[in-house]
Amino acid sequence: MEEIIKEYFRLVNAENFDELFDNLFAPDVEFHAPFDYHAKGRENVKPFYLMVPSNYPEHVDTPVHIQVSGNRAAVYIEFEGKTADGVPITFQGTDWFVIENGKIKFLHIFFDVQYIANILGEGRQ
Repeated sequence: MEEIIKEYFRLVNAENFDELFDNLFAPDVEFHAPFDYHAKGRENVKPFYLMVPSNYPEHVDTPVHIQVSGNRAAVYIEFEGKTADGVPITFQGTDWFVIENGKIKFLHIFFDVQYIANILGEGRQ
């Protein structure tokens, strides 16, 4: 389970999205992210990941702590990068995974959207 999660972060950081979708996501994956982003199915989840490099051309998600219980895991993450406008950004978040048959079946990403909005607002002044 931990290996799948570490591979997820390796592929996200490398922007290797084809391998991410083909090898790690279940075909009917359910995905939730801040800003009311909800999708079901690999093809519907892809737009979220494909927009990351355009919004954050420099980005690294570092899994600091992985807590596994059965087929579920909570991962404490530190994000560091720069926006497309060159604004440095760092924040912490948590990802909640459910893994079934070696594939990510459910993923919910959590972070403080107000904090991000404040950083982005300050960087554009």
